Order: sequence, then structure tokens, then C-alpha cells
Amino acid sequence: MKLILIGFMGSGKSTVGKLLGQRHSLPVIDLDQAIEEAAGQTIPAIFATHGETYFRKLEHQVLATVIDQPGILATGGGTPLRADNQALLQNAAVPIIHLRANAKETLSRLGNTQNRPLAKGLDQAGIEALKKQRHQAYQACANYTIETNLLSPMEVALAIEARVPF
Repeated sequence: MKLILIGFMGSGKSTVGKLLGQRHSLPVIDLDQAIEEAAGQTIPAIFATHGETYFRKLEHQVLATVIDQPGILATGGGTPLRADNQALLQNAAVPIIHLRANAKETLSRLGNTQNRPLAKGLDQAGIEALKKQRHQAYQACANYTIETNLLSPMEVALAIEARVPF
């Protein structure tokens, strides 16, 4: 990997990862897409059929297979929660950027999504609580944190480029 993006759902990891990949002619791996391909099911179907514990085990297995590939990795929002995933991320020896948006902005970005099982039914307070639970895991992995609230995806990409040599 050249760069790893972490952060809560809706923080811009996938969008910014694709933009950086295009700008620098690098492959982009979206971990959630890679999990869906490996499972032959969507993430909501994996959660519905097997539950979150199974999903997190599968997430770890897929992360372990893609972590050494070239390019940019956009992780899932919960990827850094497991200690074994944190170890994989930290041992990748590449910059890890934590993209962060406040709860109000996150709720706006998520809208009425059906593709994020853990976001279903969450209001702003619920998002804030979940973000607080995850904050330490994100900080344990991140080399840099970028607040994305008032930034366009291009502005976030430029902020990353200012910190990471491509």
C-alpha cells in the first residue's frame, strides 16, 4: 500500500481514495467491496445472514490479503476496532490518514442509506456515541487526522497530498 484511509462511515474514505487513485494512477482497494466480492454477498446480506461477528472475521481475512498490495486502501468504518486489524494496519508501514466528520455532517452524508447495517436507525446522538466508542481505535492507527466537515473531496485529497509524498 501507498496510503491507508480510515474513519467512520460517511467520512469520505471511498470517495477520496478513488480521487487520489485517479490523480496518481494508483489502484484503489475499497475494503468493503473486496469483502463483498470474497463473500459473494452484499454487506447487509452478510450481516443479515451471519451477523457482525462473522463479518468482522471475514473483514480481517480480506484485510490480511490486500494489505500488501500496491495502491490506496479505503477501509471500512469498523476495520480498526479489532486489535488484529490494528496490528495489520500499523505494520503496513505506510501513512494512515484518519478522515473525520462531525455527527451532524455524517448523518447528512449517510442519508437514508440501506447499505450500512450499523447506521440503520441511528440519529445524530447515536452517531456521536458510536464515533466516541471508535475514536481511540482510529487514533491508535492514524498518522494524521483530517477534518472533512467543510471540505470537498478534492480539498481533502489536496490536504492528504500535502502530508504524504506520492
